Amino acid sequence: MDVGKMDKDRLYDLYTRYHARLRADVVHVNRSLGSATPEKTWLEMLERPMFDLLVDGSAIEPDVVHRFILRIVRGHEQEFPELRVA
Repeated sequence: MDVGKMDKDRLYDLYTRYHARLRADVVHVNRSLGSATPEKTWLEMLERPMFDLLVDGSAIEPDVVHRFILRIVRGHEQEFPELRVA
């Protein structure tokens, strides 16, 4: 998979939405478990330059990056034909 050919702006947009949903889910679970500080999640969103470095293929674990990208685009696969398997 060559992430360099993907629309990275769109991919980053999907990542920001994915991160927001993940954070909301963690806060919800924290609340349901009676946490005194449910908003404290330790989740940090990657800034765009770090995100670009990660998805540009320079990662040590390309399989992990590939699964990360697949999770981000879930439900939007049609927008990324590069991810289709023959």
